[in-house]
Amino acid sequence: MTTRFHLAAAAAAICLGLAGPVSAQNPDDALPNAPGKDVVVRVCTACHDSSQFAYARKTPDEWDNEVSKMISAGADMTAEEQTAVSAYLAKNLGPAPAPPPASDPKAST
Repeated sequence: MTTRFHLAAAAAAICLGLAGPVSAQNPDDALPNAPGKDVVVRVCTACHDSSQFAYARKTPDEWDNEVSKMISAGADMTAEEQTAVSAYLAKNLGPAPAPPPASDPKAST
């Protein structure tokens, strides 16, 4: 009984240690640090949690369209801020790079 208890306690401690501290997440935690992030945090997270867009992968044109839609919906930003937001999103949340081509095992023989 004592051994089982110690094993369960150790497993629980490991799991809690892996989970890390529990705290309220800042709305900008999921966004990469890069020029323009401050504007994105101020403008975009006024209405959205960053998790709604931080993992999206869009082309620059798709991000421009999204930003334009948000402006139409009432997002408050200047033309300069619009440029900064679009540039940040396009550079940091663009499409994932294509995976390298699979090697052909027959080509090496």
